[in-house]
Amino acid sequence: MAATGRRYAQAAFELAKEKNNLDRWEKDLAQAAEVLGDSDVLGFLDAPQVADSVKLDGISKLMSDVDVLVRNTVNLMTVNRDITKFADMYRLFSEMADEHRGIARAEVVTAVPLDDARRSKIADGLAKLVGRTEVKISESVDPEIIGGVVAKVGDRLIDGSTRTQLRAMRDSLAERPVD
Repeated sequence: MAATGRRYAQAAFELAKEKNNLDRWEKDLAQAAEVLGDSDVLGFLDAPQVADSVKLDGISKLMSDVDVLVRNTVNLMTVNRDITKFADMYRLFSEMADEHRGIARAEVVTAVPLDDARRSKIADGLAKLVGRTEVKISESVDPEIIGGVVAKVGDRLIDGSTRTQLRAMRDSLAERPVD
């Protein structure tokens, strides 16, 4: 499944780069993703009993203000019976666009919600740490970590939580007696 989504994403990304309109593609793919996020629309486009011409007409109406090349991608995925992989394709395209721009994405867990200043400081620190110009953060709160930050950037895990530091201290004390 992911291989097909990846092929479409790669082709779309190369085309967007070649035409030098990555921003427009991202905006229009987001709009298409919103339309296709409706289970009724997706079901209609994936239904084998509905003629392709009817589906393509529907896409044309639902996505009339989306760039023709983006619409053609949706048309192609529909005709090839791959439209259910659109969300995967869109996610992969966004990751490729971020990579191209030097942007990394991070999942950040904190014990309490972040304010803007702290969020910005964490994003800047992570960007320096992973060698990127910018880090976009998606955040969640987990009181179990007690304090600090746990961040996942790509396949790197940065654990600066108080819970982990306390565990390390406890383990260290258990290993050797303190005089």
